Parts: sequence; C-alpha cells; structure tokens
Amino acid sequence: MKKPGLQAVLPVSSLTGFNSVKNADVLWGVEVIADQSQHFASLFSHMDADAEGMYASGAEKCISSWLYNNMPETDERKSWWRGDLSEDEIVSGTSMLPYCQVKFKFANVTSRTGDYIYMRGEEMVLIAAEAECHLGHYAEARKLISQLGSVRDSNYAVRLAKFSDSNSYNQNTVAPLQTLMDEILFQRRVELWGEVGRIFDLQRLKLGFDRDYSGSNHTELVKNVDTNAGSNAFIMTLPQSEIDGNANISASDQNPF
Repeated sequence: MKKPGLQAVLPVSSLTGFNSVKNADVLWGVEVIADQSQHFASLFSHMDADAEGMYASGAEKCISSWLYNNMPETDERKSWWRGDLSEDEIVSGTSMLPYCQVKFKFANVTSRTGDYIYMRGEEMVLIAAEAECHLGHYAEARKLISQLGSVRDSNYAVRLAKFSDSNSYNQNTVAPLQTLMDEILFQRRVELWGEVGRIFDLQRLKLGFDRDYSGSNHTELVKNVDTNAGSNAFIMTLPQSEIDGNANISASDQNPF
C-alpha cells in the first residue's frame, strides 16, 4: 500500500518492534488483528525471544558478530540486537543471549499480534543508492546513502568520507569495507536484517559467505557445502513433484545442484 506523505527514513526511535503498518515509512504491509493472529505460526513467534512459550524463546535469532561489531557505537541500530553478553547476563529462554535480536517484537504478546511490514521507504533509498553506484554516479549515490546513514548514525558523514568512489565490492562478505559500494551493501545488510531474504542478494551479487571467521558467534558451521561466490547451493531446486506432474518439463530442466 502507498501512503500519502510517506517519509522515506524514520528515526530508530520510531521503529520499535517493527510491528505497525501505521509507521510513515511503510510502503506495503498487512495489519494483523487479534482474531486473525497466527499465534505460533507467526513471524513474531519465530523472532521475539521474550515471548514466553513461543518458538523463538528456544531458538533465538542472532546477528553475525562480524556484522554487529562493524557497526560503530554511534549507530543507533545497534540497539536492535544484544551485544556480546557476559555469562552473568545470559538468561535462558529470553533475548538475553549474545547478539540476539530485539528488532522484531510482538505489538501485543497476550493477543499474539503484530503487523507484517513487507517494504519500507528505507529499502527504496538503499535500492536507489546501489543503482546509482553501479552506474558510476558516485555523488548521487553518496547523497542517497546519506539520507539513511545520517538518520542512523550521528557521525555518518565522517564514516562515509572514508570510502573510495568505486562500484567494485568484495565477494567475501566478512572482508574489510573499502569502497562506496562496500558501504552501501553493508548498510543494506544492517538496515534490512530479517526483512529481505539475504539469499537473493547472495545470488544477484554473486557473493559468498564464511561463518568460520575469527571471533565468529556461529554455533553451526556450514560443512561440505560450497558457500563461495556464485555457488549452486544458493539456487533452489525444482520440487520432484513438479517435474513428475508437469508434462512440459523433465529432469533435464532441474536447476544445477
């Protein structure tokens, strides 16, 4: 849905819980009312670790320590996740776990309600900034990414000035950020964490990923799977039932795996 008077970028203080389509930055979303709540099958059941008895309380969703630690302390989005908590701070069955997310929360835990936000104005800013950078229009790309970054980070102008004008980017997603495109893609990862399927960015940008980096907080490392840039592991296979039931395709049409 498109709203009159849309505000492309809202401050972090206005985005608490990511559970209201009434926010001025929402382009498309679904309002969820109490008698239509999906309870255990809802997004928030899987995300809100502080909702007792919900799935997330035993399967907390956490940010990569690399991504979190590469956000400056002046970036207000760091409040969307717990930091590297000490043993004394950890509370089982809650969000008090190192790097656990608190970005997505039930609007009302009792009724298990929270609106689904599918697209925000901030994503449009990120898309436009990336497009301008791909085209080599660096001044315009900097202006666009600043629309987002300056609202998120009080010191963003200093940060942005460190990146070189280039549309090249490192295919290793835990490598140091050096170019303007590196920074735009980094901002996309942080801002849209949990909202936009990361696998689609891995596919279209031919990126790889590595969970076994120094200081990694991943408890499960990907083994015996190619996670390098352009890997076929990022391409979904066609269901066998579709191949069996569709006279117009055969096993030869299967995606590579």
